[in-house]
Amino acid sequence: MELIETLNRTMKLAMDEGMVGSYEEAQYLFASFKLRIRVQAGFTAVPAGEAAVLTLLNAAPKTFLGGVELVGPLEERCTRAWFEGMKLGEVAQHFGVTTATSAVDDVPTIYIGDCSPPEKTFCLGISLQPEGFILSPDRAVIGTPKCPVEAGVAAAGAALNEAFQHIYRKAPLAGQHEIRWKLPGTIQKAPMCTLWMIGLGHLGQAFLWTAALAGGDHLPQGIRLSDYDIVSWSSLSTCLLVNTRDVGRKKVDVVAEQLEALGVQVQRDYERLDLDASIVRSEQDIAVVAVDNVTLRRSLDHLHAKRVLEAGIGDGADAFTRIQLHLFPGPRKARDIWVGDDIRSASAVDLSKPAYQSLLAKSGDECGTTLVAGCSVATPFVGAFAGAVLSKLAMDSLCCDYAWSFDVRCL
Repeated sequence: MELIETLNRTMKLAMDEGMVGSYEEAQYLFASFKLRIRVQAGFTAVPAGEAAVLTLLNAAPKTFLGGVELVGPLEERCTRAWFEGMKLGEVAQHFGVTTATSAVDDVPTIYIGDCSPPEKTFCLGISLQPEGFILSPDRAVIGTPKCPVEAGVAAAGAALNEAFQHIYRKAPLAGQHEIRWKLPGTIQKAPMCTLWMIGLGHLGQAFLWTAALAGGDHLPQGIRLSDYDIVSWSSLSTCLLVNTRDVGRKKVDVVAEQLEALGVQVQRDYERLDLDASIVRSEQDIAVVAVDNVTLRRSLDHLHAKRVLEAGIGDGADAFTRIQLHLFPGPRKARDIWVGDDIRSASAVDLSKPAYQSLLAKSGDECGTTLVAGCSVATPFVGAFAGAVLSKLAMDSLCCDYAWSFDVRCL
């Protein structure tokens, strides 16, 4: 099996930055990354708290390959989406997370609950609020039922980023300072009866993951899914709605089945969307676009809908934590927003890093090595953060802004 099909997209960061001399060294490095999640009893009383726990259990094992451990009320039953009625310990097992009733060793830890985390090398508490979240090494607050699910998912993504920056980069401030963050937009919500979801990569799946955990008006009862791609082994390193059984299947079919299990009516579209050929009119209340394709973004003026919400994540070693979102129609045209992007220069690939030189020498395949080097760096935790923001804005009917920019590394 070629590396392009199995590549862990977060692990590729170490290759791009020259931290490792081969992909095997990158695997060895990430196999040393461990994380602990500590959850207090009663977390399911706060939907945002439960969403944070579920997101941590789903996303963390994709990056912290040395093992993720859950310490908490293993018998407490979850209430959200696909996990309704499942014990917390069963959910952990589903995601490959080990469980324990207590722990004493100094493993980097994220706390969910009402507590003061002990002083350790890395110990980060999540405090949920009606307008956002706080990450702090000194306290954790589960919040109230008024805290939105989007805050819980975004907090989990941001906390995992802090843990990753601590373990991978040895960043001195990661987890050692307080981070306060507010969700964008207004508090006004408008039910989405129908949705056109364009793009089912890790960002599109994170948006649907968040909407499903929120439930109610956040999850439209009629959804059109558009994507032409299949699930690869590489997809498992970033995407929140696929597992090993799905490899080789169409992403549309896999995600459709997940949504149909929640009672959603799904229209499946396997074709690549071409907005250059002619104007495309959407019958859905909102079109959410989450594709890694500058050409399509530049053509979004040809997508006519009541609201078009577009989001993208940076793809390089210096940009994979950056998120940009746009709402159309707005004061700027899509062709003006992306007018400066040079698609040809974006395709330039650097093979000079030791890991790519090693791969080239080992395989003798310059084309294959170039394909691997050209893949984007992507992480499930940045995807989760971005998906939560996207979900919040999709529900915001009175927002007067049309563009947003975030960098999870600089919250």
